[in-house]
Amino acid sequence: MAEAWYSALADEAANGVSATEAVGAVLGGPAGAAMAGASAAARMAAAAGGGGSWSFDPEEIDAAIGEWKALLEELEGDRDLFPAAERASYAPSGDHSSNGFVRSLGESLSALEQSSKSMREYVEDFIAKLEDAKKSIAESDESKAGVLGDAKKNV
Repeated sequence: MAEAWYSALADEAANGVSATEAVGAVLGGPAGAAMAGASAAARMAAAAGGGGSWSFDPEEIDAAIGEWKALLEELEGDRDLFPAAERASYAPSGDHSSNGFVRSLGESLSALEQSSKSMREYVEDFIAKLEDAKKSIAESDESKAGVLGDAKKNV
């Protein structure tokens, strides 16, 4: 899934594809189609000279957060596999080649575990950024609603 997000973000940078379309490309299916339709007004405004921008609504961010949390769960599940694989690795004989192979295997598993840890940290950070973005959008929407409500009272 992360590769799909990267591709979608690269497409946004290169071709001005909306964030909704990027989310739709990642999620696909009816959910992606519904989100793509939800941003038609934003795409039309951008085409009218509003410039490129990211636009998400809370449902889009919730869907993205859900996908990234699912990926984090998968990565968390992988965490226990590395020590188990190391424990199951043993040299079939005491010769130099067998011992060297098992040592190399252990080093490779350790490097894989570090890579997995790095991916978990990245995904956790990205989830936090999405949650911050959702909070910011909600606060902005509330602020704008308050301003519009005040303006309506003064009319």
